[in-house]
Amino acid sequence: MGIIVLAIAVLPRLRVGGRQLLESEMPGPEISQLSERIRSTARLLWLLYLVLTAIQVLLLAGVGWLGLDEEMTPYEALAHAFTTMPTGGFSTRPRSAEEFAAISQWILAIFMLIAGANFALMYRAFVRRQPRALVRDEEFRVYIALALVATAAVTAMIWAYGIAEGEEAVRAGFFQSVSIITTTGMASADFALWPAALLLTLFALMFVGGSAGSTGGSIKVVRHVLIGKVLRREIDQTVSPELVMPIRLNRTPVNERTLRAIAAFVLLYVGFWTVGSGIIAIDSAITDAGLGTLDSLAASATAIGNVGPGFGVTGPMGSFATVGDASKVTMILLMWVGRLELIPVVVLVTRHYWRV
Repeated sequence: MGIIVLAIAVLPRLRVGGRQLLESEMPGPEISQLSERIRSTARLLWLLYLVLTAIQVLLLAGVGWLGLDEEMTPYEALAHAFTTMPTGGFSTRPRSAEEFAAISQWILAIFMLIAGANFALMYRAFVRRQPRALVRDEEFRVYIALALVATAAVTAMIWAYGIAEGEEAVRAGFFQSVSIITTTGMASADFALWPAALLLTLFALMFVGGSAGSTGGSIKVVRHVLIGKVLRREIDQTVSPELVMPIRLNRTPVNERTLRAIAAFVLLYVGFWTVGSGIIAIDSAITDAGLGTLDSLAASATAIGNVGPGFGVTGPMGSFATVGDASKVTMILLMWVGRLELIPVVVLVTRHYWRV
């Protein structure tokens, strides 16, 4: 949503092409198929966003009205819907979603999964009544598959380590996997206390992100899909140099310019994360902030991906208050460039842009 508003309201005045940046954010045919004009596209997507938010408010409030969750008041329902659909993750409660009943956690988790999906695709599926579009979309299939695999892996480890069993284990596995993948960052448990294997799994999920055209941050699933196709093409062409293999997404060719932009984005993302991790680790050692190596890596990853909580003292039930000033400034910058999808920020600081 943010890049759409940026493309419409801000970037044209800065002489940065709105459509080009929108297409780099949402590579593939969805935007052009949904609407020919960026302005009407944004209006349609915002309308869908508001409808989904209203549905979530009603469901959460209904849980409270029916007495299934006494903690879920109308205010809590409104506040948590406003933090779920934009994948913000903030909660009015000190222990986040852990303070609510199981049914409320399921509703929150399902809507986090929805918030991480492509809104243009959902518009086609639900408003234009083309439900098969969901099944035919490569990114959506991979997105759901990743969520299910991550849920299964995290649930299995939660059960194996004796943290929880049965429905509670499945709920915790689904909630935390979806929360991290979609970069919502809401928590149904203090996962900072979980064993290292679980933390490493959640750390890897921080680099997934939601779908292109969603409210999620991080790298985004479609970029992973296309980078994987490029790598496969390079391997195949190394074996058979004469092969001509255009990259396709949903049977539509993806131009090389888009592929270069995606490669540049991923390299920039990893570069910013690496530098940020180094600064946070060094600052933590100097200020004795209590961040270990994995904690520093996660702090940088959660900042640039706009995930929310990290590990250790910066976990879901902790805060970033104890980290040093240099770390805070670094994470502020990482959150800013990450939320703006890196490329617009890099464009604005180049000499070439200001000479045009």
